[in-house]
Amino acid sequence: MTSREANPPRLAIWCLRHLCPGTHNEALTGDLIERLEEGASRSWFWRQVFVACTTGVWNEIRCRWVFLCYAAAGTVAVCLAPVHGPTRVPMWLHWSDLPWPLSQFVFELSSPVILTLAGLCVLAGGLAIEQSFRLAYLLRTWIINFALIAIGHYSIDAFPWLLRPIPGDPYHKVLVIPPAAQVLLLFSAFLVAAWLGCPMTKRADGAQGLTA
Repeated sequence: MTSREANPPRLAIWCLRHLCPGTHNEALTGDLIERLEEGASRSWFWRQVFVACTTGVWNEIRCRWVFLCYAAAGTVAVCLAPVHGPTRVPMWLHWSDLPWPLSQFVFELSSPVILTLAGLCVLAGGLAIEQSFRLAYLLRTWIINFALIAIGHYSIDAFPWLLRPIPGDPYHKVLVIPPAAQVLLLFSAFLVAAWLGCPMTKRADGAQGLTA
């Protein structure tokens, strides 16, 4: 075996240490490097890295299915809001009677507040099934989720190039970001909120789960 073949691929090592969930990455990396030095091929090394990363991600998904369900439900609710959602909520709250800038916040963010609260029903049900329901988790998740959506909403003002006018309607603009990317960002916001709002710990059997 040549010296190049004996040296582990740097990209594969980086994937093991940063993209493979789990607490035994260093030990696994050491074992694979040792096998490579004993004569295993680089293609074998890459296959093991792929299997380790895939298995780790799948285990993380199984442990955090509650978060994924919450993110999916919240994303669907927000995406369907323009058609079926509470578009008249700001009017119900009489936002025009409030002092500025509170009136602006109520007008722009009242619907996201209700939609994120609706998504919490799914999270609450999942936590109840996991026997890890805590009101503090729901409140913390909602605050983080709402903050992320608000930051995303107002950050557009700092990047005007993200908007382009609609042909024939100069008073309205749309995002230049593809719809699929918008959905992915929204899903990520819900997922991150649940991840940060509901702490995780180690169970006695070694699997990760929600804290009791």
